[in-house]
Amino acid sequence: MGKKYPPLDRDQVETILKNLEFYPKRQKGTSHAQWEGYTKGQRRIVTVDHLKSRKEKYSHTLLRKMIEQSGLNKKEFYSHLKK
Repeated sequence: MGKKYPPLDRDQVETILKNLEFYPKRQKGTSHAQWEGYTKGQRRIVTVDHLKSRKEKYSHTLLRKMIEQSGLNKKEFYSHLKK
């Protein structure tokens, strides 16, 4: 993802989702949780995988899927990390 869009860990993804006013909806065991919120007036569910460590970075593919599920593009998604 490069320097502009570095890999993110679970805490960073959850911070972005909180800043987007998403909230944890349900959790499937310990492997992942679903966050619910609205983007541009549309209800969205983002599945956040729980990796072995909270500081482990998500792969490019997995992060891309979470960004797509949020209804934002990469630039918009990353912009909510700093709020």
